Amino acid sequence: MQLERIAVRLRRRTPWEALDLGHAMLRAWAVPAYRAWLGTYWVTGLVLLAIFHARQEIALLVLWWLKPLFDRILLFTFSRSLFRAPTPFREVLSALPRLIGKTGLLSALTLRRFSMARSFLLPVWQLEEQHGKAARARFQVLSRRIRGNAVWLTFVCVNLNTVLGFSLIMVVEALRPQGMGEAFSFAHWFGDDLAPGQAFLGSLLVMVAESLVEPFYVASGFALYLHRRSELEGWDMELAFRRLADRGAPTGRTRAAAGLTAAALLAIGLALAPGPAEAEATPSPPHEASRPKQTIDRILADPVFGQKTEKPTWRWRQDKEDSPGKAPDWMKGLLGFMEFSSQILRALAWIGLVLLAAWLIHLVILYRERRLGGKALPAAPPEFLFGLDLRPDSLPADIPGAARAALAAGQIDKAMGFLYRGALAALIHRQQVEFQPGDTESDCRHRLRGRLEAAAGRYFDRLLSAWQDTAYARRPPPLPELEGLCRDWAGFFGPSSPGKSP
Repeated sequence: MQLERIAVRLRRRTPWEALDLGHAMLRAWAVPAYRAWLGTYWVTGLVLLAIFHARQEIALLVLWWLKPLFDRILLFTFSRSLFRAPTPFREVLSALPRLIGKTGLLSALTLRRFSMARSFLLPVWQLEEQHGKAARARFQVLSRRIRGNAVWLTFVCVNLNTVLGFSLIMVVEALRPQGMGEAFSFAHWFGDDLAPGQAFLGSLLVMVAESLVEPFYVASGFALYLHRRSELEGWDMELAFRRLADRGAPTGRTRAAAGLTAAALLAIGLALAPGPAEAEATPSPPHEASRPKQTIDRILADPVFGQKTEKPTWRWRQDKEDSPGKAPDWMKGLLGFMEFSSQILRALAWIGLVLLAAWLIHLVILYRERRLGGKALPAAPPEFLFGLDLRPDSLPADIPGAARAALAAGQIDKAMGFLYRGALAALIHRQQVEFQPGDTESDCRHRLRGRLEAAAGRYFDRLLSAWQDTAYARRPPPLPELEGLCRDWAGFFGPSSPGKSP
């Protein structure tokens, strides 16, 4: 991982500051994020609305269930933007097969669909490519002292999404011109007599609310993950040491910190002048009855006042008072909502039964494997660890010889790289040490406990210390020690070296 290319400032933060960093990341990378979101989420949503045009609530339910897939697309764009890599839409489309097949999407849509920390743990599945037992162990390490913040993030975003959706509906209703009828009616919203245009407009408003909240949710979860990784692995300290080493290196050059500070502050004030307000007309005091009833009858008997005419007028049906024995509209709406909720609960119950059956089948398969002595297929060895290429074809045939030649040429970094990469490759391919793609250098040392002979373990510790001093601190060991590492390498990690069985 090339930390010097990272686009955010790594420093000590509280978890709440890390969540706020996610908001800043979304503002900075909004163009690639929303380009990928509009090209996938909205296209899928419009297709589903066209398919289920008669029951658009089904389309919204399917779209909501597929949100883990769209979260992976957002995280793909955020992870590339983190290292200042452009993300055109064609790369998003080319990455879709891997995002669907290799990031644990199936379990995210079933067993872990209701996880309250899914945006925080998503990078473990997608970026670290951890699965199974290794993923669960990684979850436990990352979640210590910070899982509560991830749960609160999910809780707040779910409620914010709901409130925002209803607020948009209320805004549309408030902006409706008088005389056009109701755009939305609670009494009709959950019934079968909702107009197709109203249902389609409501579905679009729900998708707008999702588009405003979900990118923020994924970005904040990713920022929380970066905060935890930096806290565990000391990324900020490593970057500081690298800067100090580069500043004090005897290269004869001084890096000029040339920064052009552009402070252009534009204050835009929109003065909204209040519209002219009409003063409330003061009602005239009612005339007191000063005439007896006879005078009133005489006036009404006059032909001017005594004529009766019938004039037809238009009147809204909902303005008519409910007839006796007929249920009011609010009760109809409540009954419709209860019926709709019962259908949703029934669907969730069936989904729960299917998931329970799948879990039981999984337990039966595990039991049979243990009973019959079956073993799971070994995982493919990692080709890269913390940025180092461990593929056998990337290493020279004579690793100690190549390291001595690099030392003779003054390329100490290259020599240490040959020895360290060769040792890791030998441990993976010849001694069958199961390193994981997300392991750090300390994790690798921990996995080697009890797997090497005592002398080989001491040599690996010497090699690791020399590699870290050379690569990170820019303080290579003395030349005799480096030559000793080259001389002793073949005895511990060469083709004929003895290895301790797993």
